Parts: sequence; C-alpha cells; structure tokens
Amino acid sequence: MTAIQRPCFHLRVFNMSKLNYRKYLEVFRLSFKMQIVWRFDVAMTMLATIGRILAAWILWTAIFSGTEYIRGFDYRAMLSYYIISSFLCSLDFSNQVSDEVSHLIRDGGFSKHMVTPMNPFSFFSFMIAGESAFHFGFGLVSALLCSWLFGIKMIFPSDILSIIIALIMIPLGLFFMICLHYFLGILSFKFLSVRAITFVTNNFVQFLTGTLIPLTLLPDAMYGVMRIFPFYYVTYFPAMLLIGRGSDHAINGLIILGCWTLAFFVLCHVAYNSLRLKYEGVGI
Repeated sequence: MTAIQRPCFHLRVFNMSKLNYRKYLEVFRLSFKMQIVWRFDVAMTMLATIGRILAAWILWTAIFSGTEYIRGFDYRAMLSYYIISSFLCSLDFSNQVSDEVSHLIRDGGFSKHMVTPMNPFSFFSFMIAGESAFHFGFGLVSALLCSWLFGIKMIFPSDILSIIIALIMIPLGLFFMICLHYFLGILSFKFLSVRAITFVTNNFVQFLTGTLIPLTLLPDAMYGVMRIFPFYYVTYFPAMLLIGRGSDHAINGLIILGCWTLAFFVLCHVAYNSLRLKYEGVGI
C-alpha cells in the first residue's frame, strides 16, 4: 500500500463521521479491507513466517541431535517458542509507520493529517491495527501448518493467569512498537533523513525482541539488563509465557512494558507538538 493511497481514505473517513471513535474505527475497517487487494503482500507475510519456522526447525534439529537440553530448553520447547514468536512477529507492521510518516513529511503530504480533525498518531495506530488484525488469521494458519508439517507438539501453559497476561502484553507490545516508529518518523521534521536511524533500529529490534534467538541463550549479565527495557516484553516474554515459562515475573513484566509504553506515548505527543511548528507543509 503506497503512501499516496492512505491519505486518500483518511479524508474519506472524516467525511463519513463526526464522532472520533467512529472515524478511527473506519480507518481500522478500511485498512483491514485494503489488505484483500494486496494479496501478494499477504502471501509473502505467510511465507516469511513459514520460512522463519523452517529455518529454526533445521537449525535446532541439528543442534539438539547432540544434546537434550540447552539453557533449560528441550527440543520441543525451543520449536514451540519459535512458532509462537514467529507468529507474533508476523503481526508487527509498525515499521511502516516510520517509513510513511517520514515520506509524507519529506514530500509535504503530511499536511493533510494536520488540517483534518483527526489525530495523526491515532490515525496511523488504527491503520496498523487494521493490517495486524487482517494478518492475524493468516499468521495463525502458517504457525499451525508448520506445527503439523514438522510434527511439533506444542507446549502450552496450564496457568490461566499467564495466558491472560500474555494476551494483554501482545497488543500492548505492538502499541509500543507503533509509538517507537511514529517517534522515529516525526524526527523527519528536524532531520534531513531518518532512514539510517530506522534501519539500525529495525535490526536491533529484531535481536532485542528475541525474534532471532531466545534471549535466555544470552550471557546472564546481558539477559538481566535486557529485562529492564521494553523490547524484552514485546515478543520474547509473551512467547515464553505461552509455553509455560516466566510466570513468576508476569505481573512485573506487564508493569514494565506498560510504563515504557506510556512514556513513549507521551514522548510522541510532546515531540510532535514541538517539531510540527517547524513544518511548512510543502515538503523540505
């Protein structure tokens, strides 16, 4: 979906309803429906999820052929973790926010979001939520298909509280990622280009969220430090809760992630209200 197309349905949303919640729900609905048009993107997202799980299956099958446990993980737990974390990763489209906000600011298109009575942050949040909601079913099908093809018997927790906290933490973590990328995007009000910043951030985030490897495999000192930061609770910790691990720290993890999300939410609005004063609305 291009940066030119999205502002078009933004204006349509404004005309359809004067109530805030109805406008944002319309953004969600239209974003959800637009994914049907872009079927190739949906297929590639599914293939990426399957490819990530396949790579993990090949790698860890070879590694566990010579040992039974690695840092407390057995073969079944490790693959269960990768299936869940790959599924969660397939729901995160927040990097599109930084790319599109930056692009719109650079070419002057962001002015459309400043003159209509719709908060830009909320608009992009509901837009990404619509995309994530659409891909939820496809990501789940991909994960279940891999579980069946590779004969992986998934591990699930017996603690209902852990499941509930994980289900709360997943959308909260996705919202944190939206806040992060929106902040990176609006830095284009001040900097000539944020492409290098977003590139470095995206690569670090893949590692810090446990998408590449379970963070418990890291040295103990590094692992302890990472539990202070929000990335630990975006993908890795919910996946651990859903395989029955880490329940002792579930409440603390939810509080830490909530505090970081609130802090970035406030930072986004403060930065936007400050930096937008430098914007002439005609590109830079």
